[in-house]
Amino acid sequence: MKSKVVRVPSIAQPICRSPGFEKKRLSEYKLDLMALCGFGCRYCSSNWGNYLRINRERFADLTEQQLGTRTYPDDDPGLTMVWPDLLERLEMQLRRHPPSWGAGRTLVFSMLTDGFSPVLLQAGTTEQALRLVLDRTSFRIRVLTKNAAVGSAKWIQFFREYPGRSVVGLSLGTLDDQWASRVEIGTSPPSARLRSLRRLQEAGVPTYGMLCPVFPDVLDGDGVERLLDAIQPEVCEHVWAEPYNDRTNWQAVRDGYATTGNGFHWLTEVYGRGRKDLWSRYATNLYLRLRTVAHRDGWLSKLCYLLYEDLITATDAPVFHDLRGVLLQSKPGPDGRSPNPHIAQFQTAAAGSVMAGAPPARRAVPNQGIPRLLTALPVGVGKA
Repeated sequence: MKSKVVRVPSIAQPICRSPGFEKKRLSEYKLDLMALCGFGCRYCSSNWGNYLRINRERFADLTEQQLGTRTYPDDDPGLTMVWPDLLERLEMQLRRHPPSWGAGRTLVFSMLTDGFSPVLLQAGTTEQALRLVLDRTSFRIRVLTKNAAVGSAKWIQFFREYPGRSVVGLSLGTLDDQWASRVEIGTSPPSARLRSLRRLQEAGVPTYGMLCPVFPDVLDGDGVERLLDAIQPEVCEHVWAEPYNDRTNWQAVRDGYATTGNGFHWLTEVYGRGRKDLWSRYATNLYLRLRTVAHRDGWLSKLCYLLYEDLITATDAPVFHDLRGVLLQSKPGPDGRSPNPHIAQFQTAAAGSVMAGAPPARRAVPNQGIPRLLTALPVGVGKA
């Protein structure tokens, strides 16, 4: 658990629009409770997001003043940055809105940080913030966390007090507790998160799958299938999944693997030696495995595969021919289509369709079966 807590100035409006998550069909609004998460995941994108990047030196000054050492979020996974007056600012914001605010909308708790971070739980901030939003707005809350505490009896009772107002997901990308302890620092082990998810499901609390990111070594053997089986997609409202995308932190992630392991080798080849064709094959392979299981087990309409598709090669692109269950994430070109010409050619046929029973997705089309090309791809990520 993190213990190096730094107080930084709070943001003025705790509840904000969430265009990044809206593109992922996760939420329209977001509520973060702190500046830097209470968990130190080495692959976290927030460390290099606009907020922490813009305030990088300012917050380093505050860290040095309060802790005596100048350090940065990406250097020290034991660092936490809190907003001391967050609850007061949240209450002030809610006073300016009617109780109907958020009707028909989803608010993610949280987008850039974990609202179930230990320091927030211990202070009671998590519960107070959630009650404020649930009591004084009409948002549906999408809880996203890596803390297994969310599945405790206390929290199950909490969610039951507000029927229909929340859906809970525990982010997972591996079943390997040992690996997670080196890379997802301070979080609950994946096995504990899965037990928590099962408890929520058994109690009738709405849940969703969040396999983001699924790391390359999970594709070895039947790792993807075991991960899917563990989250019980048939019970989840939807299942989001995503391949690992480097955000200048690939070396920190690689160091979580044994130097002789496939994960270490793969990250070195892809990011150290520029073998982006291997990333394309991995991202395509992952989609194939997810789609095959979803199609077989009847939950393909729930699949939301988040794909930054600009690196998908011409060889792999045909696998995405109908874009079934795919949410393209790369910045579109002037014509609104994918910057990847191999993917853009499929968008015309997919435009205007909506994934049955899933969040709106302009790129989804009715199931046309698994194309025969899919079976030609190898099972694991392999070696160069």
